[in-house]
Amino acid sequence: MQKKYFLFIVFLCQNLFFSQNIKGFHIPDSLRKKSFEQLISCYNKVLRIDNEKAELYANSILSKAKKEENNDYIYDGYYKLAHAKGLNSEDGHPYADSLIKITQKVNTKEYPAKAYIIKGILLNNEFKYKEALNYYIKAQNLSRNKNLDQFYYVKKLVGILKTATDENEEALPLFLEYYQYEKKKMQTNDKDIKSYIGSIFSVSNSYSKNKKYQQSKLYNKIGLSECEKYNDYSQYVYFIMSEGIAEYYLKNYAIAYKHLAGIEKDLQKNKNHVNLSVLYYYLGKINYELDKEREAIQYFIKSDSLSFRSNDFVPIVRDQYEILIDYYKKNGDEKKQLKFINKLFYADSIINNNKQYLSKEIYKKYDTPILLEDKERIISDLNNKNSILYWFLGGGILFIFSLIYVYKRRIKEYQKQADLLIKKSKSSEVLPTPPAVIRNPKVPSEEKSKSLLSDEKLQSLKTKLEQFEKNKKFLHKNITVDNLAKDLGTNRDYLSKSVNELKGKNFSQYLNELRINYIVQELKDNEKLRRYTISSIANEIGYNNSESFANAFKKITGTLPSYYIKLLQGQTEK
Repeated sequence: MQKKYFLFIVFLCQNLFFSQNIKGFHIPDSLRKKSFEQLISCYNKVLRIDNEKAELYANSILSKAKKEENNDYIYDGYYKLAHAKGLNSEDGHPYADSLIKITQKVNTKEYPAKAYIIKGILLNNEFKYKEALNYYIKAQNLSRNKNLDQFYYVKKLVGILKTATDENEEALPLFLEYYQYEKKKMQTNDKDIKSYIGSIFSVSNSYSKNKKYQQSKLYNKIGLSECEKYNDYSQYVYFIMSEGIAEYYLKNYAIAYKHLAGIEKDLQKNKNHVNLSVLYYYLGKINYELDKEREAIQYFIKSDSLSFRSNDFVPIVRDQYEILIDYYKKNGDEKKQLKFINKLFYADSIINNNKQYLSKEIYKKYDTPILLEDKERIISDLNNKNSILYWFLGGGILFIFSLIYVYKRRIKEYQKQADLLIKKSKSSEVLPTPPAVIRNPKVPSEEKSKSLLSDEKLQSLKTKLEQFEKNKKFLHKNITVDNLAKDLGTNRDYLSKSVNELKGKNFSQYLNELRINYIVQELKDNEKLRRYTISSIANEIGYNNSESFANAFKKITGTLPSYYIKLLQGQTEK
């Protein structure tokens, strides 16, 4: 009786949540006699290739399932609709929310975990990473010991999230783990071609994010070959795009242009505005590098026209606005210069709302004060020509003043922390452990010391780490837990756990503190080093770029290297 009652509630909820979508939809005659398996096969073939068609098949699955009162396919129809809508830059949340509601008391291999997965994917697409992670964790807990496919798929999704938050080194092992799982499945009767090929692309993209472009190209080659072998082209365009981006960074501009320009029509057909915006950005960058300025500007304008659709702005395209501002400034076009200054402000407001990009703002070529100065000058010039513009920009000025206030407060804090850092370095104090490191208050230091002394293997590793520090091997580039563990004759997990126990912090924190403690003292003692660029200093102590170095410096000291160096230089001049 209870089961019948529950089913009645399920169907009632379905009608409430989706009657507005199904109403007016009729399965086309060409699809009416197709089975669920045939409709799903059609959906899988066009997903990411033609998402409007994918939505048609998903609606057909849902309508047919409702008519036949087939719960499993009703759930699947909702999931596929949410996914197709999301990929088409449309609102898929009503479908995901309804799916969660009607499956929350279901206990099958697929559900309710799958409902939480699609909700997380939609949130991730909207840069709501914290909310997305919450749904992923819930899905993983629900699938644990019940559905290995979902369990590993969530690992991939968390890898995508880590990539979005610039934790690329941490993301790569998750993608590789997912790829190995799907690769093994291909030797069984339970193989999933689409997921397998998707896992290859995830690895390729992750290597690209880690600036390992040759490895990215290797997996692109594997992916393209597997697409042809299994006649599944849902990821084909994205492998080509990944290949083009890799060739751009390897400075093979002609090859990069050929790859990227060749997939423009495919992305247009699929209305994939996000990737199309990124595509135009890279085509613009290629022309810019080849000194074809006019062609580059046209591509940047195309990218801009798609950049802010459906809140899908991608931070990587930000510097095209700097180039556009410079171009129109050089050509004396103040109206367009002002237009792109405003676009840059808007882009930064989106980026700054996603906290993972906040730490990079100080390194942008166009710091806020410079932009404000240019904007005010342009506004002054244009006011003389058109007084109406003055009123139009009035609201923007209030926003500008708030930016100035926030910026000045941040600068004061950096200066204060830089001054404090100099005082500590003079008194030979060790830099404080950053707030993120939480030592275990339940283990007294004496007890901890005793447990360490009794463990010969741990003692041996402690000695090797001391030698690692003494020889300043932490200054080498591309140090990872894996390669250091190999050098020290142990494995990744043991080294990671040992660093946590011996140092009270994770490996990344340990490595960053060694480097930052070292450079703080070196900058104090070496006047010549202070004349290096931030990028050169970063390279000296093992960082791949100035942003990674500055982020670590700020996290540990509370200030930025530029402020610390400036204060040191000021004291030398005195």
